[in-house]
Amino acid sequence: MAVLLVIGFHLWPKLVPGGYVGVDVFFVLSGFLITGHLVSEVERTGRIRLREFWARRVRRLLPAASIVLVACLGLMAWLVPESLWQRSVEEIAASALYVQNWLLFGGAVDYLGAENTPTLVQHYWSLSVEEQFYLVWPLLAAGAILIKPGRRTLAVVFGAVFVGSLIVSATGDASGYFSTAARAWEFAAGALVALVPLHEVGRKGLLLGWLGFGLIVWSALSFSTATPFPGTAALAPVLGTVLVIYAGVAGGQFSAGRLASARPLVIIGDHSYSLYLWHWPLIVVAPYVVGGTPNFADTVVILGISAALALLTRRFIERPAQSARLLTAPRRAFALAAVAVVAVVGVSSVTWSTLGAQTASADRQSVINFETLDCYGAAAMVDDGCDEPFAVPDSMASAFAPTDKGSLGQPCDSTTEVIERCDFGELDNPQHTVAVIGNSHAGHLIAGLEEWGEANGWKITLMRKTGCTGLSTAQATIDSDAECAVWSQTVLDTVMGDPAIDAVVVATNNDSAKYLVDSETGVDAVRENIAENLSALVANGKAVLAVGDVPGTPQAAPECVDLHHLQYDPCATPREEGEESGNIVAEAARLVPGVGELSLLPYLCDAQLCHVMIGGVVAYIDEHHLSASFSRSLGPYLGPAVQSQLDRRSLTSLD
Repeated sequence: MAVLLVIGFHLWPKLVPGGYVGVDVFFVLSGFLITGHLVSEVERTGRIRLREFWARRVRRLLPAASIVLVACLGLMAWLVPESLWQRSVEEIAASALYVQNWLLFGGAVDYLGAENTPTLVQHYWSLSVEEQFYLVWPLLAAGAILIKPGRRTLAVVFGAVFVGSLIVSATGDASGYFSTAARAWEFAAGALVALVPLHEVGRKGLLLGWLGFGLIVWSALSFSTATPFPGTAALAPVLGTVLVIYAGVAGGQFSAGRLASARPLVIIGDHSYSLYLWHWPLIVVAPYVVGGTPNFADTVVILGISAALALLTRRFIERPAQSARLLTAPRRAFALAAVAVVAVVGVSSVTWSTLGAQTASADRQSVINFETLDCYGAAAMVDDGCDEPFAVPDSMASAFAPTDKGSLGQPCDSTTEVIERCDFGELDNPQHTVAVIGNSHAGHLIAGLEEWGEANGWKITLMRKTGCTGLSTAQATIDSDAECAVWSQTVLDTVMGDPAIDAVVVATNNDSAKYLVDSETGVDAVRENIAENLSALVANGKAVLAVGDVPGTPQAAPECVDLHHLQYDPCATPREEGEESGNIVAEAARLVPGVGELSLLPYLCDAQLCHVMIGGVVAYIDEHHLSASFSRSLGPYLGPAVQSQLDRRSLTSLD
């Protein structure tokens, strides 16, 4: 049931929108089965043989997992766009080490990583959580019985884990989806069932079992990706699984249990591990094979191939490894584990280092091209004499594009109310100091301003915070971000209190209002607040320039260009789709005399289309953040726009 729910969610998310709860079902089952095994061993022998326990886990899980990881490396090289290779090999290595969930946890916290295209091995996050459970749980049990043998001691320890982890899960944010700490309570729930004395429950078991079954099905059909999870929402599938296990093991006449004992479902259960391993890589590569989003027939084919591979893996990998005499001794099993992990990580590391060298070379070439080519990047939009301004160069290193982050790849983001400042350009004796404030859509301008700053003796100071404009100092509604308001006030106080800062560049994304408020009344209040703060900056003698947003693209630009590199002007979109609207900072800037405004649309769009490949440069690192190379090419236009505001300020002060 667990694996069918997950696969149903992955293949047909509209039919099973909450099918991801299958993972929670599986975690509860694991907690129940493993704890039952450990308790049985303690009651039989008085101790837990850790080496034998871990060796069994190695024989059971590692061979199939390693084979699929190697296959994923092959699929990556064969079908996956090179722009995704570096992240793919990173996640394959993390999966081999069973820390994939923590890598994805970091990506979920990282704003730039939150929208990443899933890799072939993203599903290994749950296996990583599972392996971490297998490593820690027997140690926890062994420590508990050393204090005082007995089920009651284990119940107290596992009960404490349940409560503590549930609190972490309930009070955390969406990034906790991949966190072991936020998932441990689900294993503990199953463990507590294994410790409960069981007896015949008769008709009560029938009701409890069907209630549990109903909770799981209800969760799978009513939850969605919008449901805060795991959190308290996960209580429904977890409780449902607990009830099903209790009713079934306690011997109640649970008719749903008879249904689950049907031969076809038992076969699926026997092959569920391999089925889980294979289905996701096939889903990920399917769009590259069929040339678009798979239709229903394609998904049926994916399911069929997954089932065939699961049958073969179970027959020729899983069973032989479990029964092989060579692997019976724990030492040999651990040696197998070491060889498998080293092999996968080694191949991944070689691929990673090779790609790293290629991207470093591409980065150097980008700088050379900027300095020497007249039609490089944004210049191709300005110079009418540029031939084929939207062509994909034969020498383009597509793996470089998603890594071309500039300051966005540096630890410049303020994660609390404290400002994290990053300085660029002329640092020792600047003629002007320009403060760039806002969110990541201000940060992606830095490469261009830095180039101009180095050439003209400017210091560029970046102050950015995800989901914050840097200008909204008042909370407009109860739902607006208090931390953002405090940070913005600190930024304004810092800028206005520093006489060396004589120019300010502000920028945000077009939909930034949604980060601040959720009502039109709130938007009006925030706009007025931003206008007041812009007026204060002007009154303080600062030259202020508001830079508009980029049009963006529906699909991550490097991946899209990679897939359509033989096409001229790949991934272009109609200009009307990228027209600026609702940019709360730009709207406020137009209300304040003395604030300049620069639109980026002329450097990314012509009269009909907005482009992704411009002057030999991939304009974005994802869907809506400028690449450092393209930002660098904007320097000759960003710099003079700031200089114009500085000149205007000087004339105003003379008047």
